[in-house]
Amino acid sequence: MRIQKLPVGYSDFKTIIDNKFYYIDKTLFIKEIIDESCNVILLPRPRRFGKTLNLSMLRYFFEKTEKSNGYLFKDLAICRLGEEYMNKQGAYPVIFLTLKDVKEKTWDATYRGIKDLIQNEFLRHKYLKNWTGLEKEEKEYFNKITSLEGSEKDYENSLKTLSLFLERYHNKKVIILLDEYDTPIQSGYLENFYEHIISFMRNFLSGGFKDNTSLEKGVLTGILRVSKESIFSGMNNLAVFTILSSEFNDMFGFTENEVKKLLSDFNLNEKYQDVRRWYNGYNFRGEFIYNPWSILSYIASENKDLKTYWANSSDNKLIEKL
Repeated sequence: MRIQKLPVGYSDFKTIIDNKFYYIDKTLFIKEIIDESCNVILLPRPRRFGKTLNLSMLRYFFEKTEKSNGYLFKDLAICRLGEEYMNKQGAYPVIFLTLKDVKEKTWDATYRGIKDLIQNEFLRHKYLKNWTGLEKEEKEYFNKITSLEGSEKDYENSLKTLSLFLERYHNKKVIILLDEYDTPIQSGYLENFYEHIISFMRNFLSGGFKDNTSLEKGVLTGILRVSKESIFSGMNNLAVFTILSSEFNDMFGFTENEVKKLLSDFNLNEKYQDVRRWYNGYNFRGEFIYNPWSILSYIASENKDLKTYWANSSDNKLIEKL
């Protein structure tokens, strides 16, 4: 078989499929999201475990777009399940935010970074701006967000407000995807603006995910498993699936069988035991799961060096406070 390019450093599903990168099929993640009865799902996973890629995949699957993205899923596992699931492809308005790069030293810089991301997401739906279905005050709110002139309260309410606008425009409830929600929280703890970021994120998340009548489904990823009594206070519709849960446990990272096939496809069968010893997968309820960044980086390396390609540098003291 022709050896495909490896998607080292790529986290956009469409880019990977369009450029025919090697892709380990995780599209049954879509089925599990659809089948999950709780409408807000939190999935804490280690760093470099494919979280952004999976949420990107959800976006391209669910989002209603002018040009269909259905072709991206041709011949993948979700497509083989038939119309029961594929009839949801391209059926919903989607809000997609990733906070993975909001790693600042101060609250002001963090707030600016979050405002920029919210602004960009509103601009992605700029067709709403001139829609006659928005009241004058709502258009003024939209303009304040996109001109970065809104108050802190305006930005705290932005998930809920944008989802309301989208539901009214599309006559369809909204899917909200929030990737690496806790990255700025970690910075806040380590750089001494924790109380400010926690206050903002509590209100931001509450507006978007708690008692939001415009919400069809919400999916959040992060590093931390936080207490439902703190930042997610009162969010009774939240289901948390950690690495100790049986659900979703093979949807992030690579399973042993996936690593074996990957090595085989790149003519590295004889390296399996070395890779297994060196990269020693995480044990998720009896299933060994490997860090994709480490495995892909090893295979892509010119000399096939067995070395550390990733190290966890986070401060676990943050978990105690959360």
